[in-house]
Amino acid sequence: MEPIRNRKMTLYILFMALGLVLIGLGVILFFIPILGALLLWSGQAMLIVNTVYRIHFFYSLSLDVDAVCIGDGRESGSYVAAAALSTLTFGLYNIYWTYKIGQRLHANAPRYGFKMVENGKDIALLDAFSFGFISAYELLKNMNKIAKVYNQNGANGINGVNGGAM
Repeated sequence: MEPIRNRKMTLYILFMALGLVLIGLGVILFFIPILGALLLWSGQAMLIVNTVYRIHFFYSLSLDVDAVCIGDGRESGSYVAAAALSTLTFGLYNIYWTYKIGQRLHANAPRYGFKMVENGKDIALLDAFSFGFISAYELLKNMNKIAKVYNQNGANGINGVNGGAM
């Protein structure tokens, strides 16, 4: 059993904020052609870096969710495929994916000794109305609680799991 690490959103928020600030400055300073274009390009580059980091971040999260929810009969699925489908559906599939992850964590939280207040529907609504920031925070907050118990007790010490199978 490999330990699940505590995840933070610091880099995710930093990349997004820096990209948006650079684009904003590029728009404001667009009357200075070279500087405005450079800032716009830099902002777009930061948003591309953020997108790549987001795919890695949620891919790792989905692997962790699969590890801590072993034995529940479901799988998270690859976030790489979810990101591609999300692009094709203009973000709608991402809302569905966060719903599935939220529901899965909500259903498995009692195995780890706590009740997760947010369910999949709450997480999906937060995802739809917060550009993913608040929903990602809520998913990470609950995943980190589960990971703490998982790391302390291992798969055999979790309620309802016997040797990784139900």
